[in-house]
Amino acid sequence: MQTITIKSIVERNPDDWLQAFQDSPKNRAFYEETPQQISFSRIALRVLGVPIEEDEYFNSLYTLSQNQNIHILSEELNKHIEQKDFQAIQHILSQHQQTPKGLTINRLVAMMYGYQLIPKHDDSIMNRHLQLTTIKVIELFQHQQSLGLLSNEFRRFLIDLVKWLKNHWIQWAKALKPTDDFPKVVWYGEATVSQRYFLLLLMELGCDVLIFHPAKVDEFAELDPTDAFSVSYSYTSQTTLQPFPDKPRDRQATVGYRSSQHFEQLMHDQQSGVYRPWQFKDFMPRSLTLRMTYDDIFIYAKEKALVRPQFDINGNEVVIPVIFAKISGVSSQREEYWHLMHQLLINPQTIFVQEFPFTKTSKANFHFHYKHCLVNGELSVERIIQSDWWQYGELSLELQQAIAHTIKTSCEQPMLKQQPNETLYDLQLFLFKQLTMIPQEILRLLQSFDYSQDIPKIVLYQAPQQPALSREDIALLAFLNRFGMDIVFYNPTGQLDLEKHLQEDTYDVHRLEHMLFDLPYEEPQQQKTAPDKIIKKLFNRFF
Repeated sequence: MQTITIKSIVERNPDDWLQAFQDSPKNRAFYEETPQQISFSRIALRVLGVPIEEDEYFNSLYTLSQNQNIHILSEELNKHIEQKDFQAIQHILSQHQQTPKGLTINRLVAMMYGYQLIPKHDDSIMNRHLQLTTIKVIELFQHQQSLGLLSNEFRRFLIDLVKWLKNHWIQWAKALKPTDDFPKVVWYGEATVSQRYFLLLLMELGCDVLIFHPAKVDEFAELDPTDAFSVSYSYTSQTTLQPFPDKPRDRQATVGYRSSQHFEQLMHDQQSGVYRPWQFKDFMPRSLTLRMTYDDIFIYAKEKALVRPQFDINGNEVVIPVIFAKISGVSSQREEYWHLMHQLLINPQTIFVQEFPFTKTSKANFHFHYKHCLVNGELSVERIIQSDWWQYGELSLELQQAIAHTIKTSCEQPMLKQQPNETLYDLQLFLFKQLTMIPQEILRLLQSFDYSQDIPKIVLYQAPQQPALSREDIALLAFLNRFGMDIVFYNPTGQLDLEKHLQEDTYDVHRLEHMLFDLPYEEPQQQKTAPDKIIKKLFNRFF
């Protein structure tokens, strides 16, 4: 008896993807039945961002949810698993771990069938199709994970795979025949690693799948970087991730409103150089430390981010050119030295530090907290934010994500040097712990940071009588540099501090003429009020 295979091909350029998604595959450009194979095109689209008319976007999602033939999987995901199934998986995983190099994928799948962990269809062709597709997805997981099927994430992947095949796939498709329309699935928002692989499994089985994220977070691209299994569609605008709509939005945009939104879109396009306030609040900040002369510091310190060299919008990141400089020693032109420093302090978004150390320390062991936030060996922004120790929950969600993202980068790509006998993990743990204690004054500064506009600054003056910068202080400075803040550190003695702990190529050192060991900070002189100004003030006061 000849075996019939099922082949689904991702639709690369659907003219109207939303309508194509709702149509039957038989009505699309490609559908073919032969004695050997059933072939059809499927919709697999990652929809990133939102259109100018945001309400229409959410109303479209709501309309999809009211269609009985469409499954909003992100909202109805059933995480229940039968105890016997869980025990069977544990037994398979135990044998997998005890076997040198682990079980082969074919052996693994055979054991899953033996324990009835993979559900059965009424149709034998569908059974074989499910088996082959499951093997293909497990092979992809093995290829993409650094430790393959021996990775820590494989256990969660396998449990979730069994759980959702039984709770969803077979419920939708038990009586499905190869010539029937396959299920249509919508996913909205963020997805875990195992959820992404399950969506991939559904795509490869032949389902039409739409993945929506209004903030343009393209997590699925990690599995599909070359668009082999899906394609992306990106709107020009984006908004924060909001709950899935449970009712239509009643507000109707007028023609004037739509025109103004369209005009604003044209005026404030990411590459236009003209940006509205908080246009990039949903983006991730990424700093680019400028190499500059001593004089350049005071020129560029006055400039907004958007006019500094190399300011850029790259995907969902804002590249912010920043200053990170140590001024070692004191200029011969003493008056100019103080004047330039005072000019830096004029900016209201500036913190001036004169007492050291200025950060907290903790003897708490963060090993458990750090390990809890790891997914596939990398820190997870989502897990960081959801952790019990997270102290920044009152901040806007966008800022929380930016802070967590920068913590992740700071730990995984440390700017600090390792101390003698300190492992890389020890250093990462130290940084992770310190960045859970960002001072409130710094947090307030970050809350007012509009990435394309004025750049917040931290100016530090190390008076000779003060203790030196601590390693904890420097860890925070490195974080703030990565986040996109300007940092200017004055040390009139010229002694080593940043140099002891920071990688040399991460900041500039400007050595001035004199090293002084008895120079306290000099407050700016109050400008004398001219007599005519006094008279004018009195005149205004009484008249």
